[in-house]
Amino acid sequence: MLSKRLKAISLAGIGILFILGLQVPSHAADKFTVRTVSAWSRAAQFESQQFVSFLEMIQKDADQKYPGQLVIDYKGAGEVIPTAQQVEALRSGLVDMIMTAASYYTSIMPEMDVMSLTTMTPSEERNAGVVDYLETLHNKKANAHYMARLGSGDLFHVFMAKPIQKVDDFKGLKIRVSPTHIPFMKSLGAEPVVTPPAEIYTAMERAVVSGYIQPVASIRTMGLLPVTKHIVKPGFYQPIVLVLVNLDFWKKLPDNLKTLLTENFKKSEDLAMQNIQTKIKTELEEFQKAGVSTIQLSSDEAAKFSKMADDALMDVVLKKVPEEGKKLKALITKK
Repeated sequence: MLSKRLKAISLAGIGILFILGLQVPSHAADKFTVRTVSAWSRAAQFESQQFVSFLEMIQKDADQKYPGQLVIDYKGAGEVIPTAQQVEALRSGLVDMIMTAASYYTSIMPEMDVMSLTTMTPSEERNAGVVDYLETLHNKKANAHYMARLGSGDLFHVFMAKPIQKVDDFKGLKIRVSPTHIPFMKSLGAEPVVTPPAEIYTAMERAVVSGYIQPVASIRTMGLLPVTKHIVKPGFYQPIVLVLVNLDFWKKLPDNLKTLLTENFKKSEDLAMQNIQTKIKTELEEFQKAGVSTIQLSSDEAAKFSKMADDALMDVVLKKVPEEGKKLKALITKK
């Protein structure tokens, strides 16, 4: 009860900042202003950089087709609303659109972890009914319209200071993780350590941890190459980066603006797929130049590693939301 009150007070405080001059009304007459925040700053993450570029593309299209009707007001990232509070801010209507990670709101939608196991592209998910199901779930649980999935094609990997050769070599090692990775690391016999991303470098430099888990696209941006010696393959779990819109705001938009946003974000999904593949290729080349070696587990060990990753994640989800977890897993698996 106390935590809920504190959250309400915190969001109320943020709301006052918006009221005191950080925002204009969401919409007037024929003009709609979309108050938007992202989980990460443009300087910190590749995903945020391309998200802002997509917003600029959409704004240009809106200005050409419907002058004066749509204004996308990008406020910023965690410095505006703390990352962990952004989904709640969206749900309450404090902001109208967010770009966030699925892992940031599994407290209200545990089934979103299943999306990390998707074998489909965003466009394939739309054709397979995945997006329709996610729309229903988000409407009900988060007061949100599911707009798009922009984090596509990259995978998390374990990056090590010292080499390993098989799954059993993880036993007893301290590995820096995000919350989603904890069950998997425990199943390997490793000791998961949760720290803010900004502390990974120091933890590796001081040998507090033997390795860390991050997607390929983030390593150089985070400045981690000097403390990284090996990348373990195969990768596992996709980082799921989503765009959500407040449902009440979405319902108030006229059909022409709904169509414009929908079509542009579909285009953005395809561009994100192309961008991340180019980015990964570049990053892997830079890893090699920096002397980071690739540890490719044998076929048997790789299969064991991948199965343990999937099983650990699904075990957690199915204990919390068995119906949603099973249905979503079936939908994202190619037949």
